[in-house]
Amino acid sequence: MSIIQFLSAFGLGAVVAAFVQAWFSNRAYISKRNFEEKKESYVGFLDALHQSEVERTETSALNVGHWENRIELVGSRSVIGACVRIRETNPISGEAHPERPQALRDLKEAMRKDLGVTK
Repeated sequence: MSIIQFLSAFGLGAVVAAFVQAWFSNRAYISKRNFEEKKESYVGFLDALHQSEVERTETSALNVGHWENRIELVGSRSVIGACVRIRETNPISGEAHPERPQALRDLKEAMRKDLGVTK
């Protein structure tokens, strides 16, 4: 069967509609997958950060690094920058860095904005 016969048999409109529907379906799937990957990375980073501050072990610090690397793969530039700021405000001699609370607020706001979720 030639392409002309195929188009005649099914109608050009039906073929175009099928392609458009497939394109929209693929686009929605990619958008949902990107959201889920970002959400998983952001929540994982926040959980690891909490564990690191509670446990203060090398393993928990390495876990934070793992999630930060995942954010570098899927996160926006603003979230990546906020993660760097979190690292720069690590506790000094066991005491909280004075800029840490604001850095954490900025990180959460950047994550919300990137995910398209409002407070």
